[in-house]
Amino acid sequence: MAAGARAHRCATAPATGLRACLQATRGSQTGSLGHHRRMPTSCSVDALLSDAPGLSGCTLLGHGANRMVLSDPADPGCCLKLELPAPARTSGSLRTRLRRRLARLFPQLGENAVELRAWHRLFTRLGADALAGRIAASHGIIETPAGPALRCELVRDADGRPAPSLYALLYETPRFTADALCAAVDDFEAWLQWHAIPLFDLNAGNFVVIDGDGGPRMICVDAKSTLSGKELLPLSRQLPALRRRKIARRAERLRKRIRTALPTGASLR
Repeated sequence: MAAGARAHRCATAPATGLRACLQATRGSQTGSLGHHRRMPTSCSVDALLSDAPGLSGCTLLGHGANRMVLSDPADPGCCLKLELPAPARTSGSLRTRLRRRLARLFPQLGENAVELRAWHRLFTRLGADALAGRIAASHGIIETPAGPALRCELVRDADGRPAPSLYALLYETPRFTADALCAAVDDFEAWLQWHAIPLFDLNAGNFVVIDGDGGPRMICVDAKSTLSGKELLPLSRQLPALRRRKIARRAERLRKRIRTALPTGASLR
């Protein structure tokens, strides 16, 4: 989700009626999500699916600037990431718009395809044990009545519900203190540095949080940035010193965002 996800921003009602929603909201955008991106006003969170009979029973788990995340009716341990049609996406920068146009011509450049390749590369290099509990697995792209979808591991909390996004814990349903969440960032940053993983998109919408024995634990649900980023020359992914510094900068930026979002002295864990 985040998806990107940006995945795992929870909703409870089945998702229906994207087609009508898009017709009603062309050119009309408002609201903010995990990265303060703007989405169509008339589209409620439970109205982002096309009226495809095969997906009418799916639950909308979250959505971001480019994709929506649905429960997988065939496997409760998985979720489905579907790329949003062009009218439902944010405007984005010139580079983002160019990337989207290229993805329409070359599907291998689409968000789902890039995320799947990123997962395969990490899996090949590190193996399942190293990635377990750190980055949600991507299983493959499947066909659905609403189009191709990336089937991914659905991270669940101890109570069996989809784990909340870090964004939700900062701005919607706070549960942990800033210190506890910053410690989770420290732990994830150390893991990235130890395994030399060039994951730079450390944004609140790209992580879900589970309540572990030692406190909150962050799990990445969108690892695309290990393969794609904003650099014209991906030197930060190639040069170890640049990679380490960039990871440290992004982690510190996330810690500052956490401390800004959560009030001090709040009655949280």
